[in-house]
Amino acid sequence: MFEIAKVTLQNEMDLILANKRAMKLAELAGLGIGGQTTFATAVSEVSRSAIEKGKNSCLLLGVADFLKKDKYIVAEIKDSKVAFASNEGLEYAKRLADKFFISNTGNESSIELQFFIPSSHKLTAAIADTWKIHFRKESPISPYEEIKRKNEQLQLVATKLIESESQYKTLTNSLPIIIFSLNVHREIIYANDWLTNYTGLTIEDLNKHKWKNVIHPEDYKEFCVLLNEKIIPEASVIKTQSRLRHAASNEYLWHLASLSPVKDEKDNLLYWIGFLVDVNAQKVVEKTLQENKVLEEAQTILKKKEQGMQANINELNRSNIELSQFAFIASHDLQEPLRKIMLYSDYLLNRYEDVVDKKGVDYLRNMINASHRMRNLIDDILSFSHVNNKQLELKPIDLNIIAKEVLQDLDVLVAEKKAVTSLKPLPTIEADPVLISQLFNNVISNALKYSKEKTPPKISIYSKLQKNDSVSIYFKDNGIGFEEKYVEKIFTLFQRLHGKHSYKGTGLGLAICRKIVQLHNGTIEAKGELDKGATFIITLPVKYQSTNQSIKCTNERS
Repeated sequence: MFEIAKVTLQNEMDLILANKRAMKLAELAGLGIGGQTTFATAVSEVSRSAIEKGKNSCLLLGVADFLKKDKYIVAEIKDSKVAFASNEGLEYAKRLADKFFISNTGNESSIELQFFIPSSHKLTAAIADTWKIHFRKESPISPYEEIKRKNEQLQLVATKLIESESQYKTLTNSLPIIIFSLNVHREIIYANDWLTNYTGLTIEDLNKHKWKNVIHPEDYKEFCVLLNEKIIPEASVIKTQSRLRHAASNEYLWHLASLSPVKDEKDNLLYWIGFLVDVNAQKVVEKTLQENKVLEEAQTILKKKEQGMQANINELNRSNIELSQFAFIASHDLQEPLRKIMLYSDYLLNRYEDVVDKKGVDYLRNMINASHRMRNLIDDILSFSHVNNKQLELKPIDLNIIAKEVLQDLDVLVAEKKAVTSLKPLPTIEADPVLISQLFNNVISNALKYSKEKTPPKISIYSKLQKNDSVSIYFKDNGIGFEEKYVEKIFTLFQRLHGKHSYKGTGLGLAICRKIVQLHNGTIEAKGELDKGATFIITLPVKYQSTNQSIKCTNERS
């Protein structure tokens, strides 16, 4: 991998940096907003796992092998503690990535995510070098990153200037932060002028009272972590936040305190380097927002966020419309060549079955079967696209009439399955009759499709009025059901719990149901147990409301 950027992973702020860096790399690589978000989300999920369970974790961002035709941007998360155990975040990242690798050795674990770069043939090492320079020269995106960069720079500078005390003092006094060093007994052996000027105390006074007369009483216990000799030298960095008394104003102001060990070539602890950075302004802002003391400022921030969110929603809606139109056009254009394939295949089989050998006949039959599956898939895609673009034509509809018409349309399949249906009185609601009819058809067809062998299907349809002026319609069957562990496969496009050879279908039926319910501001959920049937619950407002309702989807079997 050609490394472009690196982020150490220690806390939530580092997680934000990792997300920003991943977004930027995806943008430089030419990925769209969706691709950038997907890449950054996958990186964030794995980084969060490393921060929570790892030790000395870091994120490396770069580009895969330039010699290969297809090129990928790469995110590699390394950790020196434990192997990465499977969890929900890692599984989600795995689904998002084009390629996903886990490597565990004796003393290191790593996860590598790869995402394909569009127009990757144009990517060269020279271009990747410009990306690397971009990250190196990019301004910090937050005060925390600035502090983190200064911390890393100061530790490096302090190590190099051990033999030059005067130069070290000049440097530390020139920086607007408090810098000090402690011996192995946690006593101050050096401090720049900022410490004595800020506290009004000498190094001797601070050592004598162990900082007690300058640290806020409520924070002193946590601050003592820095002074505890029992803290093992193997600790890489010790951090805490405490209020430090300012001698001139006699006020306690928040500071971020950090302590890092300095060791010799034999890994023996020599002393500790520490710094104190004023973060009082940040703490005041956080407290102000939490207590809502400056309502006008909070409203301004909220308004900006709402504007940004609305812009994102508008862009997402535009993208959804374009994708839906593309699906419709692509599916429509596929039908004509598919008809010819089906026609010629059927013609060859009927006309030349006696001439072609058995293997050739089997090939033709497989071709015909595949063509029929393709046609069903195209029809379902067109149906989904139609639902996605449809403007609701609302009118009062009697759900009893809808249910009876659907059962009548399915009477051949009902008779073939020897199904028994039970329909209890349903209410009248305000909805689109065409879409509701399609919704009922898909759900009932689903129940018939997934019935048990040699057991006649029993389908019960009934409703319950809810207190919030909505009605829940229940479709209960005695079919094969499903396991609760598959509930996460939520009415997703093309998702199937059973193979195409076991049950016919394209994986779009219940996805269409979800879209129809969503358009009506309702919810749809599924409950079931393996071999004990399933119940689909559709909740719709009795009178259509313009405000959006949450869409609750729990499973799909089609």
